[in-house]
Amino acid sequence: MLADVDRALAALLEAEKISGQAPKVSFDAPKRDWAAQQTAPTLNLFLADIREDLSRRSTSMIDEVNVEGVTVSRQQPFRFFDVTYALTAWASRPADDHQLLGLALTALVKYDHIPLKFCQGELLNLLNSGQALHLRAGGKVFSDRFATELWSALGTDYHAILPVVISLPVAAGEREAAGPPQTVPPHLKISDKRSTLTERFEGRDPADPEKGIRTRKRPSKS
Repeated sequence: MLADVDRALAALLEAEKISGQAPKVSFDAPKRDWAAQQTAPTLNLFLADIREDLSRRSTSMIDEVNVEGVTVSRQQPFRFFDVTYALTAWASRPADDHQLLGLALTALVKYDHIPLKFCQGELLNLLNSGQALHLRAGGKVFSDRFATELWSALGTDYHAILPVVISLPVAAGEREAAGPPQTVPPHLKISDKRSTLTERFEGRDPADPEKGIRTRKRPSKS
């Protein structure tokens, strides 16, 4: 699934042109030796963080019904994960870096979600089922020390980072079959062991749920 997110973002960015050519998109860690091998303007999407958005978690099961409206199974709801990339631009001169990064920024803010035309594989299935891949670019995601620590760890020169966050729905749990549909009214029997008193209550008839509920009739028009 994450590989499909990579491909979708690459397709989105490669749809833009700079000097008549699509920029190259890479997902390699931008280490010093990687940077030295780049011969064409390149956008690097370094996968920096994956964490669940707990504000969107729900514990309510989702009923799956058949064409007759009968619940046949239950499924846990989707859980949503923020997939965060550190986007940087790599070219021969700082001015070209800035132009390329500005191109990426312009392309990303066109959308608040990844369009269907850029998706394939599992992402395509998600979109066809009614889910959306929300896209945020440039927000305050990383700490103030993140960039310094990142470039220090990678051993390469400092480059401005454009954070890109995709909200990825992930199916959770296993589908559980529902019990057989109710065909007779439920019965409740209450007994008192200290006496012979037994009371019996009957619930609604599944075939006619309103039977016995309405006690008033609308007067007929004369």
